[in-house]
Amino acid sequence: MTIAVTGATGQLGRLVIESLKHKSTGEPIVALVRSPEKASDLGVEARAFDYAQPETLAPALAGIDTLLLISSSEVGQREAQHRNVIEAAKTAGIKRIVYTSLLHADRSPISLGEEHRATEALLASSGIPTTLLRNVSTAEQKSAIRRRKTRPSCYMPGGVA
Repeated sequence: MTIAVTGATGQLGRLVIESLKHKSTGEPIVALVRSPEKASDLGVEARAFDYAQPETLAPALAGIDTLLLISSSEVGQREAQHRNVIEAAKTAGIKRIVYTSLLHADRSPISLGEEHRATEALLASSGIPTTLLRNVSTAEQKSAIRRRKTRPSCYMPGGVA
């Protein structure tokens, strides 16, 4: 089974690649990045992969079984960029997509929730088996809270504190 990680030169992507390398039993790992030369220190195959260049995505996914789609960092562009990746995944025959969403994305009042809900809907209609990782993305949430100038809430597994 070949696993590919998008955004592999980012903070989360690098951590995931390292974790996969330590836990792997020899399955190939592919780093999908905008600039493959920046991934040379990862110790895995790196392929060019830019969410905003849809014509290049499906070829980069050739031979991939499981795709970890790390959410784009470009607020306001995520839905379109993620749609590009999901369409390419369908074309390439990806067997599973794992997506880094947002905690309570289905009901989050922050604007970032809308982008994650849209991506989750695209995944649900894609026909590709999907695993949602609803992470607490504190940097994004703090930024959204500052922009909205609202009182911050702490999202806990049991609700809002």
